[in-house]
Amino acid sequence: MIIYTAPWVKAAGAFPSDSAWGTAWGATWVDKGFTRDGLRFRLNVTRNDVNVDQQVDPILRIPQRRDLHLQTALAQINAQNLSDATGQGGVTTPVPPGTGTMGHQDFIVSGQIVDQYLMAGFDIQNPGDLQPVRIVGWMGLVMADVEMQFNVNDAARIAFDIALIPDTSAADGPYPVRIAHFRDIIAAL
Repeated sequence: MIIYTAPWVKAAGAFPSDSAWGTAWGATWVDKGFTRDGLRFRLNVTRNDVNVDQQVDPILRIPQRRDLHLQTALAQINAQNLSDATGQGGVTTPVPPGTGTMGHQDFIVSGQIVDQYLMAGFDIQNPGDLQPVRIVGWMGLVMADVEMQFNVNDAARIAFDIALIPDTSAADGPYPVRIAHFRDIIAAL
């Protein structure tokens, strides 16, 4: 299982090619490194019942809300993963590494709260046919209550929870508004 992220830019973001699992997605997609506790896609539709006097059961259920989330725990602590997981702050490299000298990156949370939109994608190897199942969320906002956990006997991790919202900047096939896209890759004959 691999998670990729990319900055959301209007009308940007192509679905990765039909390639073998583990093949880099290219373009602006960045492999976020190791994960912990798997990858989760969560979908919830809330509906209101329409009741009438003549029936015991509701005669209709009207959709009121839909929540789609892509979730995991990033197991590599670095400045960019912290920025992606919190949706806040910025990353700079004030001291780049040189020959024989170390450098560093800084993740700085400022006093301003901003919405940093991300695209997120999961590349999951299906254990049945060993081909990838790919899930892409086109436009999302980070919703995680970020807490870093450090234990001597366990991998460090950062909670990553991105809530998907409608992306009206680009169509996804015949759909003028795209939210999430699933693709089950079929092996060549």
